[in-house]
Amino acid sequence: MLKEVGASGQISLGKKYAGQLFDLQAADDGSIVLRPVRVVPATATATVQETQAPYRVTPAAQQSNREWAETHAQDIALYNAWASQSEPYSQRVRRWREQGTTTAEQTHGTV
Repeated sequence: MLKEVGASGQISLGKKYAGQLFDLQAADDGSIVLRPVRVVPATATATVQETQAPYRVTPAAQQSNREWAETHAQDIALYNAWASQSEPYSQRVRRWREQGTTTAEQTHGTV
């Protein structure tokens, strides 16, 4: 499965993995391995509760977000215009693979 890293440096694994913790190991060759983990404090008792804290946005953060968006409105508009004319990386790879298959079949005479 191909995953594209977005401009923010993030990838989405899907809702199946939402809220889970992963151990990330990066090798010298650039490969990355994610392993699901459960972290339990050393002083934990048998009554460990695994609840996720609710995500809350404070009014100050909302204002800060609004100000940032207003400051960068032109950059955002330019990016959105560019993105609307560009296809996702995964689609480009799929198209490249399909063209490669077609080219190989034509070259080797197999259909």
